[in-house]
Amino acid sequence: MTKSWLNYINLSDNYERKARFLPALLTIFLLLPLTYSIGVPILGWVTTLLGSTSLASVIAVGFSHLASAFGNRFQEHLWPRWPHDAPTNLWLHPDNCVRSAQQKKQWHKAIKNITQLDIQSYKATGNSTELEALINDAVAQLRNRLWQSEFADRLKIHNCDYGFARNLTGMRPIWISFALISAAICWFEYFFSGADLLWPIISSVVAIIAIILAFLVLPDYVRIKAHHYAETFLSAVLQLDKSIHA
Repeated sequence: MTKSWLNYINLSDNYERKARFLPALLTIFLLLPLTYSIGVPILGWVTTLLGSTSLASVIAVGFSHLASAFGNRFQEHLWPRWPHDAPTNLWLHPDNCVRSAQQKKQWHKAIKNITQLDIQSYKATGNSTELEALINDAVAQLRNRLWQSEFADRLKIHNCDYGFARNLTGMRPIWISFALISAAICWFEYFFSGADLLWPIISSVVAIIAIILAFLVLPDYVRIKAHHYAETFLSAVLQLDKSIHA
């Protein structure tokens, strides 16, 4: 493969490559058993497409945005009030009991020092809608401050991990369909065209694994990755506050 292919067709950054393009690529690769069964390997199609860098780039960007769209839809399924019920925002809410009061006090103090937004004192107003908006504004400011800071490396890694898990899971209607179609056609080719038995067996195993991953494994995996991102984000906030007021 060419260097441009190893760099995922020169997509803009690591997040674009790992979190968006890679889930779409893995979805297409579920058709591998089918293409080998009918004698047209999908890897040959990919190599042909990559012969034109411009065409490959257009396809890669299109796949990336498709994966992102499906991922955002799944994200809204997990957290219907996004971003207010997502871990990062939710843990900062004074009434939420997932994290200890002392830990939230540290976070709120650091956030006030960095953004001048006082989450803790605003609780007394009793305006829950405005409080949620305040928390979201604080998170948005912090994200912008952190992204170019010395504490962003680990945060970017966990952001990519979460984006990959979310987008891959969001695309499950497509890759489950691909896996089932692949298995059905492979078995049809075996019974009616004398194709090798190996491919219908492989395609059936792949379909079973895909269904298990889609409904029993990946949804909880997305939640775990969201928690990891929230923990890293809030830890970076404390580090940023210390560095500013050292």
